[in-house]
Amino acid sequence: MMRVLIVGGSGYVGSLIVPGLAEAGHLVRVLDPVEPAGDVAVEWACGSALDPAALSSALAGVDAVVFTALGPRGADGDFDVRSSYETNVAAVHLTLAAAGAARVRRAVLISSISVFANVPTPVTDRLLDERSVPDSADAYGLVKRLAETVAEAAAAVHQLTVSALRIAWPTTEAAWPLWALPIFDSPAEIRCLDGTLLPSLAASDLASAVLAALDRSDPGFEAFHIVGDDGSGRCWSTAKARDLLGWQPRRR
Repeated sequence: MMRVLIVGGSGYVGSLIVPGLAEAGHLVRVLDPVEPAGDVAVEWACGSALDPAALSSALAGVDAVVFTALGPRGADGDFDVRSSYETNVAAVHLTLAAAGAARVRRAVLISSISVFANVPTPVTDRLLDERSVPDSADAYGLVKRLAETVAEAAAAVHQLTVSALRIAWPTTEAAWPLWALPIFDSPAEIRCLDGTLLPSLAASDLASAVLAALDRSDPGFEAFHIVGDDGSGRCWSTAKARDLLGWQPRRR
């Protein structure tokens, strides 16, 4: 059993992870300005990862930290550039530095497959694995790339074990294999250019990936592709997660 701090645990991605960690027997503490919803019993630390005092207090006594925070979306649905840099880059830097100071040695960074460019070829149709060089230049993809750079540096400086999980289309169990987001009127389909339907990442598979990453103990930074799979082999390779974390998606 671990005591795990989830930064941004009241948000959409955090809310998909919290139940799985609690069901696995871990004690969950959430650092977020917004109180967590749902029926899962968690400890709420009201505050922001941009506040060093709140971070220090929230990290007291924990064994690991999971960073799930996202910058808010604007009225047009896109991420606000300034707040995205603050939340996805500065807050990651502060969180991992504070973790190092608190001797919290294990961290999981929720990254995104959006570190790869979606143009000119859609990311759904690119052959990618963890050896592929991230090349996204849009605001969201770029801050996710920078967050991974920060995490890799922090792992070396603070002697941390940091696992960056590049997730794609996380969704609720009920909506799978479609992709549900709070801003959507209804769950959306993800398709390749040839019309092939790609499955989203079920909450249970996301949570099990986080659990597997929390068990990782070898020091240093590693990135893993954590994506849904329909068993056809059409999706991106999750071989690295399988080999190093013992993780594979179960929803098929």
